[in-house]
Amino acid sequence: MIHIVHVLTRTNVGGPSVMLVDLVEGLDRGKFRQTIIRGAATDVEGDYLATHPVTVDVITLGGLRRSIGLVRELQSFIQLTRTLRRLQPDIVHTHMAKAGVVGRLAAIFARVPVRVHTFHGHLLHGYFSTPVTAVFTAIERVLRRLTTFSLVIGAATHRDLTAVDIVRETNSAVVLPGARHITRLDSATARTQLGIPADVVTVGFVGRFTAIKRPDRFLRLAAATPGAQFVLFGNGPLRDAVLRQARALPNVTVLDFTSDLALVFGALDLVVLTSDNEGVPLSLIEAAAAGLPVVAMNVGGVGEIVEDGTTGLLANDEAELLEAVARVVADATLRQSFGAQASTTVAQRCSMSDYLATHADLYLRLTEHSR
Repeated sequence: MIHIVHVLTRTNVGGPSVMLVDLVEGLDRGKFRQTIIRGAATDVEGDYLATHPVTVDVITLGGLRRSIGLVRELQSFIQLTRTLRRLQPDIVHTHMAKAGVVGRLAAIFARVPVRVHTFHGHLLHGYFSTPVTAVFTAIERVLRRLTTFSLVIGAATHRDLTAVDIVRETNSAVVLPGARHITRLDSATARTQLGIPADVVTVGFVGRFTAIKRPDRFLRLAAATPGAQFVLFGNGPLRDAVLRQARALPNVTVLDFTSDLALVFGALDLVVLTSDNEGVPLSLIEAAAAGLPVVAMNVGGVGEIVEDGTTGLLANDEAELLEAVARVVADATLRQSFGAQASTTVAQRCSMSDYLATHADLYLRLTEHSR
């Protein structure tokens, strides 16, 4: 049996946590033993495992949480190295930026023979200043030499990382998340439960309230589209600012994260993604799986999920985004057409069986070569 230890910064409500739960619950337990090592959860971002418990061992190391500091990094490195030496896994599989750095280094010192890292996105655009981005790029180039294999979520992210020599074609592959069909709750019932008006077109934002996700842009769309109801489902460091701005807009509702996607998507007619940078957004895959149209900024790997003019609309700037939202809000037939095609397309592109098989085949191949 192959023992895989997954290391990630935190199991907040978001794409990496959802994909990890799909992986640990979906792989054959007769062939793979899996353990999760994670940083401590925060109240602001929530803990996905609290609502989606897993049947594998979960170890929490407080030092792996997202905040960065030299002492914390050293403590988390020592803790993680000791834990890996005790567990003696065949593979360490890291997820997310900080855990990717600390986890791969700890795996080397713990003498773990195979080290896999998944890039769920990248930090090359929109996160840091040019000098800080250069430092992160240099660190990742060094880590590439310590990485047995890299998995990259989405072809666009893979191209970006290959261009700056963070990953190489010879030991990397593109993978897409698996999509599960989501049956939406009846619209009237969902809106009643959430306190949303039932007689207007409802536009949704589903994600973290952070600068890169641009909830401020979503609020400007709401201000320019008074005939529709705009709903933000999420939480994060910008929550207070979002609430403050939303109070001035009568057609905006702010709600917390919920794992009940049938309820969330049942209440919506359209999902909008306003981000400055993305990998392959799981929220758009889930919206498509629920049969909802999407209007999105054309960034990162969004175009791998949203087929412009067929399953939704893509925009290159805020003016185009506003125009696209207004068009879809005004046309019920277009919303229905986009949503129906989105459900079919995402089922073809994001197969859960393909997602699981890619990981299983990789783990088997890498351990055969290491023995």
